[in-house]
Amino acid sequence: MRVTRVELKDGYKIHVEFNDGASGVIDFREKLENDHREIIRELLDLKLFKTAHVALNTVCWDNGVDFAPEYLHEKISSALSKV
Repeated sequence: MRVTRVELKDGYKIHVEFNDGASGVIDFREKLENDHREIIRELLDLKLFKTAHVALNTVCWDNGVDFAPEYLHEKISSALSKV
């Protein structure tokens, strides 16, 4: 599974598309505010957060942070199942 496209939305939200056709919006605000790792919390700086791009088959940021595509896919699947 690979991320094929990422689009920035308002605040800490991104729209992610996968090579299997799955897509959706992920809100990272809670993750960023509650993660104890400093490198993750750096993404609370919206200027840095907006550096999100596709690399290594997933979403990456300029400070070196990336999340496994499986994690992102699960976040989208979980959000869709709640609708």
